[in-house]
Amino acid sequence: CFMQDLIEDKSKIFSKNTIICLGIIALTGFLIRLFYFPEGIPITLDGTLYFWYANDLSITGTFPANVDLANNGWPTFLSVFFHFFNSENFLDYMMLQRYVTVIISVATIIPVFILCRKFCGNKLSLIGALLFAFQPRIIENSISGLTEPLFILLELVCLVLFLQNSLKFKYLSFAILALACLVRYEAIVLLIPLSILFLVENRKYKKNVPRYFLAISIFLVVSLPMAFVRMNTMGYDGIASHSIAAVSTIGEDGGTIYLGIISLIESVGVSVFPIFFVLLPLGFFGFFKNRNFDKYTVLLFLIFMLIPIIYASSRGIAEPRYLLVLFPIFSLISIYTIKEITKKINRTKLIPIIFVIAILLPSIVFLDYNMIDYEHELEAYAIGLEVSRNTSAISDYHPESKYAHNKIDVVTNLETFPILSSEIKQKVKLIETHGFYSLNEFIDYGEGEGLSHIVVDDNQNRPQFLKDVFRNEEKHMYLSKIYDSSEHGYDYHLKIFRIDYEKFDSVK
Repeated sequence: CFMQDLIEDKSKIFSKNTIICLGIIALTGFLIRLFYFPEGIPITLDGTLYFWYANDLSITGTFPANVDLANNGWPTFLSVFFHFFNSENFLDYMMLQRYVTVIISVATIIPVFILCRKFCGNKLSLIGALLFAFQPRIIENSISGLTEPLFILLELVCLVLFLQNSLKFKYLSFAILALACLVRYEAIVLLIPLSILFLVENRKYKKNVPRYFLAISIFLVVSLPMAFVRMNTMGYDGIASHSIAAVSTIGEDGGTIYLGIISLIESVGVSVFPIFFVLLPLGFFGFFKNRNFDKYTVLLFLIFMLIPIIYASSRGIAEPRYLLVLFPIFSLISIYTIKEITKKINRTKLIPIIFVIAILLPSIVFLDYNMIDYEHELEAYAIGLEVSRNTSAISDYHPESKYAHNKIDVVTNLETFPILSSEIKQKVKLIETHGFYSLNEFIDYGEGEGLSHIVVDDNQNRPQFLKDVFRNEEKHMYLSKIYDSSEHGYDYHLKIFRIDYEKFDSVK
């Protein structure tokens, strides 16, 4: 019966059928990501920092200096792919950046399966891999070109290696943790549980302490070279420096941790919806029902992974993507709920199909509901180039302004690429409109900041004085319209007005 298959012999991890099933899960996960892939849309915001760092490193072969990017592990890894890639279109490199994160995300199902296999049979472990591969937030993040896919993979591999019985794998887990620290410095907190667990597990051996010093030495050998590079190029090591700064901040304002925990609870509730929201509560009970050292290892990793997230929440940074590193462990815990469900269902032949539908369908519905309007983004990008060509300092119109206030607006018009980021001048300056209650007040302030144009669109969340300009442009005699996107066939309606300061001074 199906339940007997779930509790099958654990001696062989990758059977032929297992490899086939993992291949199907990986292919399906990859195709879903391709379906939602933002083809032709540039990477913006944080992603551009990694893009330009990788670009400059791939061109010069030396680490960029005077770049404030503590977490440079991901762009350093990405630069290898850029080095062997050949194109004169910068968008091709940005698409490559997204494809690399997609591949890493899909490949992560292998260590997820191995983690689950440590505690369950093959079929339940395959469901665990399925849970991770089809998580909508994992899918969304995997096409963004950001650090999370590589960070999740490295921290997960660290945990999986430590759970193995071989001492060599435990040593290797320290090396992998060092690499994770280079991708995101907050991984350093895992050195605490890793050290505790290593010493406890090896406490009966006389060479316990020398073994631990060897493990720490491996960690340092892997992490110190990049730390020295950062010291030379940025002025800080990026791991100890930022960790000490974080601890100091907590010491100065410890009361914010309580708010961070409250914020974390809210973020977790949002992040685990829809699939984990149902499976996790009973899964926690089932997973820790029969406790052992391996389960305590997972629990300790989970607790320490939460610490940086609580800290970020306490600083007002409660982004769901920071919780994604917990999803492999959530997948493991969730299959204990599925294990309980299988005990209650007699139609065993339908169970695999039911689970696949129950996991895949909510994910697709969630993705479709939250799907970025790619047509709007493509139009915002095209219009952003017009804003860049015709202006120098403008009123901010976030989030669409990211396509105007970015080096991509300049590099789009270049005939050759790659080119060093230092050779590209930022063209457009954004002036924040928040905190102003009238157009006159804003322009008065903006004049000292070099404000030359007012950019308005049909976004209902804009300040009232900007919405008034958009709807009643004829009222403002000192504004001269130089661009209207509706006249060029765009659905996204945006207008650009040049400010005539002589007329403004005469009527204000």
